Amino acid sequence: MKRLMEGHGLQAQLYKKPEGERVEQTRESFSKFVVDEGIIRFGEFILKSKRVSPYFFNFGSFDDSRKLTALGSFYASTIVREQIEYDVIFGPAYKGIPISLATALALFSGHGINANFAFNRKEPKAYGEGGNIIGSGIAGKNVLAVDDVLTSGRTIKDTKELIESQGGRLSAFLVALDREEKGQEGRLSALEEAALTYDVNIYSVAGIRDIVAYMRTEGDREDLLDRIGTYLQLHGTA
Repeated sequence: MKRLMEGHGLQAQLYKKPEGERVEQTRESFSKFVVDEGIIRFGEFILKSKRVSPYFFNFGSFDDSRKLTALGSFYASTIVREQIEYDVIFGPAYKGIPISLATALALFSGHGINANFAFNRKEPKAYGEGGNIIGSGIAGKNVLAVDDVLTSGRTIKDTKELIESQGGRLSAFLVALDREEKGQEGRLSALEEAALTYDVNIYSVAGIRDIVAYMRTEGDREDLLDRIGTYLQLHGTA
């Protein structure tokens, strides 16, 4: 199979966290992984949204081949399970670059899918092959973008504009963690707002409440759980 499926005529929809036994297994495995490996950190962190969060998803902790391979497998499993339609997997610079590579490799090694992938440079190259897109061409293609976390729609906006400037179409966006926070207007979640505003399907591997559920099974984390709970009461979705 060259790719998961040909993507045509996709319709934007509200972001919805999928359900089912396989989904729960992926969420639990991902939650255990990011907590046990110290990828999710606790303290006080100022987000792009200017909110002060008691936790932070530290992508810089994916600093060896074992962790990056595991991350790619979570993305690949989500793509296959959700039957996300795409022609090219795209990693927006900078964090999206290793995610796109790891995901494409995991699709091939774990699912037998030969996925096309691409990523961008921050600055266009004026010599050699030129341009700012590396990898598979995206002109006329439905593009699945991958990134770590979305706290606002800015990343989607910038990625959509970049892909469209190259003649492609941003049809889906997949992130590792849904922070499950309200959007700017407060009526919808941040991911729901972004899905409607930018006409794109948005998916996540897991949500912060999945991580909280795993942490409850460990014990001795009541203070952290209380702080996250208070934060979600203020900024979280219902």
